[in-house]
Amino acid sequence: MKVADSNYLTEGILRDAALLEKETLVSPDLALYEVVNTLWKHEILIGDVKDSQERIELLLDLISNEQVRLVRPDKKLLNESYALSLKHRLPIYDSIFVALALQLNMDLATFDNKQSTVLTKEKHTN
Repeated sequence: MKVADSNYLTEGILRDAALLEKETLVSPDLALYEVVNTLWKHEILIGDVKDSQERIELLLDLISNEQVRLVRPDKKLLNESYALSLKHRLPIYDSIFVALALQLNMDLATFDNKQSTVLTKEKHTN
């Protein structure tokens, strides 16, 4: 199991389904909305996706069969995310994935170098 950020999930939905087949992925429930918003952008603003509904259904199926497990952030996760945001000047939208990976002691599936760097730094300081 790994924590996956929204960009990783989106890449799996849009371009590389193998990313979502390797193992169970955990993500804060925020990711659902970020992924669907990105699909909307690709359909409406960018125009490189014709009908996002099929991809949304794929995401919902992955959640239903627990290939992607959504976690509702609690007070502790939110506070840890905010502390990371302040410490590393990382937006809360990014720091929540790092905080969840730290909290669950899991790797983070991401293409974001800053998130990876923060996670590595935090693992070495704890």
